[in-house]
Amino acid sequence: MRLLQKLPSIRAKLGSVIVFAVGMTILLVYLTLGLGFRVFDVGDHWWELLLAGAIGAGIALLIARWVARGMTQPLRDMAQAAHRMETGDYAQRVHTDSVDEVGQLAHAFNRMSAQLESLEQLRRDLVANVSHELKTPISALRAHLENLLDGVERPDPETLQVMLAQSERLGRLVDQLLDLSRLESGDVPLEPEPVELAPLVSQVLSEIEMARPDRHVDLQDRVPADLPPVLADRERVHQVLFNLLDNAVRFTPSGGRVTVTASRHNGSVDVEVSDTGPGIAPEHLPRLFERFYRVDEARSRDDGGTGIGLAIARSVVEAHGGRIWAESQPGEGATFTFELPAAAEGPPTRGSR
Repeated sequence: MRLLQKLPSIRAKLGSVIVFAVGMTILLVYLTLGLGFRVFDVGDHWWELLLAGAIGAGIALLIARWVARGMTQPLRDMAQAAHRMETGDYAQRVHTDSVDEVGQLAHAFNRMSAQLESLEQLRRDLVANVSHELKTPISALRAHLENLLDGVERPDPETLQVMLAQSERLGRLVDQLLDLSRLESGDVPLEPEPVELAPLVSQVLSEIEMARPDRHVDLQDRVPADLPPVLADRERVHQVLFNLLDNAVRFTPSGGRVTVTASRHNGSVDVEVSDTGPGIAPEHLPRLFERFYRVDEARSRDDGGTGIGLAIARSVVEAHGGRIWAESQPGEGATFTFELPAAAEGPPTRGSR
């Protein structure tokens, strides 16, 4: 079959195979009738053999080209679509009603192009969002520096504190982007161990109180002390809890309440972070864990949010084989829940101290 590889198209290959098959069939029929059964003398009818072979080959070639044109149309469409995709046009799709291997290939091609289109859109959104997020603190720093050079502002502690806050926000954004990138690519090795949630939650709540003392939000710890440990990386679980609690505190009004609860459920441990904030509209819930997605753009930026804390939380939880989701109704607060696998019973570890 190596000879067929030199032919320029599948139609040519299919036509050649059919012509060869028809020619061989006619030859065998004539030889069998002439030599085997002595129906006629092959030597006297050789021209009839050639004529029948030529006519049969011609008819077979026409039929093969007509049939092959319909069979290979999806392949030609895929080739054209692939060439257009090389230029960045990922909206290409191949239309076919075939259910054979070619049809299955076309459907697989469509799924691939849809995924590439989605990835390209995510890439564009990421570039736009990162550019916007980086531009905000850089513009603020530039404005203050220009004012200082022009003598409009003086380098007093208040001005320098504002500039420091903007630089810290810029550094925090870069660190979180790098962290999220490593998590999604699997470059961050996890160190799973039995981790007691009660002392870890208590530690994170203390850190939140120190980080946001001006929020005046009641933080309630309702994690049972006898809850079984989870099998997870302690530092990463700490990161998830801090992101969820910090997010809840930022969106809970003064005098509100943020509650942490946990319970065992079918071999895993569910941790819930609930708040008494304004709640989240149903149309926002499916996209909460996307990078840079914000329900309230202005408020998130004013509170120092980067828009990727929930995306990091999702990546960490999924890396542990768990899942995370949000439930909310407008005006009734929000509840973020994540589950982690429960650890087998064993001696206490450093996660329980």
